[in-house]
Amino acid sequence: MRHKLLSFFHLPPADRWDLVQAWLLLLGIDLGLRWLSFTRLQAWLHRTANPRQPDNPAEMIRRWRWLVDLAGRNHLYPMTCLRRALALQMLLARRGVQTRLRFGVKKEASGLTAHAWLERDGAPISEPELVTERYAALQPFLAAQTD
Repeated sequence: MRHKLLSFFHLPPADRWDLVQAWLLLLGIDLGLRWLSFTRLQAWLHRTANPRQPDNPAEMIRRWRWLVDLAGRNHLYPMTCLRRALALQMLLARRGVQTRLRFGVKKEASGLTAHAWLERDGAPISEPELVTERYAALQPFLAAQTD
C-alpha cells in the first residue's frame, strides 16, 4: 500500500487529478451498473459529450487509456472490461473523442466468455488489435435515449 501511495505522489499533479477522476468514475459506473438499467447508464454517460474534436486524439486516447487501466488495477476490487470501457468512453467523449462500445464472445471449455472494448473508426483502442481475432464481435447497437 505504501508503495502505491508513493507512486501516486510521484506522478505530475495533472496526472494525479486525472487518475482520481478515473478512479471515481469507475466507482460511479460500477454503482450505476448495479442500480440502473444499462440504457439509463449509457444515456447519463453521454450527456457530457463534447462535440469539438481535439487536436491530438491519438495522444489523448493513449493517456486516458493508461489512466483508466491504472485506476482499474488499483481499485477497491477488480474493475471489469465493461466498467473500464465505459469509463474510458465517457472520459474521451468529454474531450471530443467519439468511440463505439463493442461486445464480443468466445467459446471456451467452460462455456462462453464475453468481453467489452472500445473502437474508433473501426479499430480497437482500448485493447490490442487482436481482440477482434480472439472474440467474435456482436453487432453494435444504439442505446435508446432516456430523459
